[in-house]
Amino acid sequence: MTTVLGRAGALVVIVSAGLALSGCGGREAKPVPATNVADVSLDCPAIAREFEANERQIVATIKEKDSANVKNAVLATTGVVLFLPALFFIDPKSPEKVEIDALRNRNRVLEDIARTKRCPAPESTLAEVYARLDGMPEAPPER
Repeated sequence: MTTVLGRAGALVVIVSAGLALSGCGGREAKPVPATNVADVSLDCPAIAREFEANERQIVATIKEKDSANVKNAVLATTGVVLFLPALFFIDPKSPEKVEIDALRNRNRVLEDIARTKRCPAPESTLAEVYARLDGMPEAPPER
């Protein structure tokens, strides 16, 4: 009888710990604002620098998102096959997508500011990445 109660008690502790820790998973999104008060004082080099910095941040955030997706897949497999409480550690949030969208919106604003100030248009190096994010097929190369 103590074995049954011991196992049931252990299961209750494991499930309780999983439920308690499941609220700790993930992080909150920290999106950048599309516009800033200082936008009016930006000169052409500053626009280009911020645009490039945003694109570097997008790449870093995509890597973080891919890593989180792999972790969630491992937890889901582990939870289904071996240890059900592992399912409680899956992070259903996607703060990375919110942050990437905000950075892309900020870059659109920077492109508009550059056009208004007659600066050279900032050149994106992430066309393929954006196509993947948007789920669109890549445009065929021009001949």
